[in-house]
Amino acid sequence: MSKRKKIQHEEGESPIGFVMFGDLMSQLLCFFILLFVFASQYVSKTQGTTYEEFLKKISDNFKKVVEEKKVLKKETVAEKQKSAVQEEKAELKIAKEIITLVNNEKLNDYISVILEEKKIRIILQQPILFDSGHAELKESAKGILSDIGQILMKVKNPIDIEGHTDTVPIHTDKYDSNWDLSFDRAYSVIKYMVNEVKMSPLKMHAIGYGEYRPIVPNDTDEDKAKNRRVEINIYLNEKVTVN
Repeated sequence: MSKRKKIQHEEGESPIGFVMFGDLMSQLLCFFILLFVFASQYVSKTQGTTYEEFLKKISDNFKKVVEEKKVLKKETVAEKQKSAVQEEKAELKIAKEIITLVNNEKLNDYISVILEEKKIRIILQQPILFDSGHAELKESAKGILSDIGQILMKVKNPIDIEGHTDTVPIHTDKYDSNWDLSFDRAYSVIKYMVNEVKMSPLKMHAIGYGEYRPIVPNDTDEDKAKNRRVEINIYLNEKVTVN
């Protein structure tokens, strides 16, 4: 009796290895079915399409995409270069307009225009704008600042108004240093440009450098006069969003 029960037990038993093997075969079957479906989507309807032809088609499509991207990149670079050239022409036009204004008003002895790589410098000597030791604009200076301001209204570039002095110390009731005087002169110019010419204050800054940024050594009275100046610097490689 015990022998019969032992035989039935062995015959009804399902080893774990057979279960795992059957599961693996089922997964492999599903995998090959999926591969067949995927490949069939790319096989040509015409008979005789080979595996090599299929790969060639994929390669050609890839090359086409790469070439299209290269063309798009070249067009983008060309557009940027064209835009840069147009901006450069506009900046040169600004400089030429100011030079023409200076020549027409016969102010070459007091105003100079320097075109640098990164900025346009408009240098106004102190006598055309201020009396010695003062930061209030002369009445005669307001007309020329208005004309310059009308030209600068066209640009969206940031503009710094810089005040500079010579090395002669100043001690008055209002100013105890050249630094203070230089800033007030820059501020007088920027205030006139904003309030009277209606230039946007968003793109303008006033800076006072005192005697610390001379353009020539302060060795002679003539050179000291050159260092007493206000500079309007227009930065070429930047833009300011102005409402």
